[in-house]
Amino acid sequence: MNTRHLILAAFVALSACGQMPPKPDAGVTGGGTGGGGTGGGSGMDAGPEVCAATPVSCSDEAAAALSYKSNLATGAITEEGTTAGEFTTYIDATGGSTGLSAPVTSYTYVKFTPTGLARVDLSDEQAELDTTWDIALRRYHVRLNSGVSGPSCVQGARTPDGTTFEAVTTVDTNLVFSSERYFTESCSVIDDGSGIGAPAYVLSSFWSYGSCVKMSGNVFVLKLADGRHVKLEVKSYYPPENQALCQTENRINSPSGAGAVRVRWAFLP
Repeated sequence: MNTRHLILAAFVALSACGQMPPKPDAGVTGGGTGGGGTGGGSGMDAGPEVCAATPVSCSDEAAAALSYKSNLATGAITEEGTTAGEFTTYIDATGGSTGLSAPVTSYTYVKFTPTGLARVDLSDEQAELDTTWDIALRRYHVRLNSGVSGPSCVQGARTPDGTTFEAVTTVDTNLVFSSERYFTESCSVIDDGSGIGAPAYVLSSFWSYGSCVKMSGNVFVLKLADGRHVKLEVKSYYPPENQALCQTENRINSPSGAGAVRVRWAFLP
């Protein structure tokens, strides 16, 4: 057992002490997607975590496959929305580089708060031990803090095809929530089928690839570790002009501005 695995084991043993056992889908009130509204709920206070920390498997393989970095991401996180009860957040998910250059910083780790997305300053290896972040972003890689990605229990579910952001006003009891499982039991990467070798993240279907990264319009519901739920749509991967070109003409201008991620999200009741 290497040093990293020993640290993980010790961390999990300590963090499990005194933790409450997992609770079933806190916050579900029945119903499903409805018409109109934004879901509101942005003033909800976070409750205690409802899951104990769990060890992250395939740690060494993840460091290689996901190109872990020790330099922290420091790019901007800016709230651009003006609609009460929801957020439109810009995240610099470039990984500290531009164009086709490889990322030089860690993923950007963030958590959902009543006042917007908040950065959690972590290196990629530190994030494997940390339960405070909810979602990590770098380029088109967007992953949740659960399963093989992190020690928490943040899960995601995709709403049915054609569902609009506005239509999601409650948590549909038919949704099937999943943790991150982009490694096999033997720690081989599970491909998302995009053709560019990306892992099969829970939120992978927010984009498709032809000659550029096109947004699918898929809307997801996330179940956070404290039992709250968030609806989320990734709106763009490029600056607005290039994203519009990609969506309508399947092309982009140079420089692409790749990694200029914008997400629309709101807490659900």
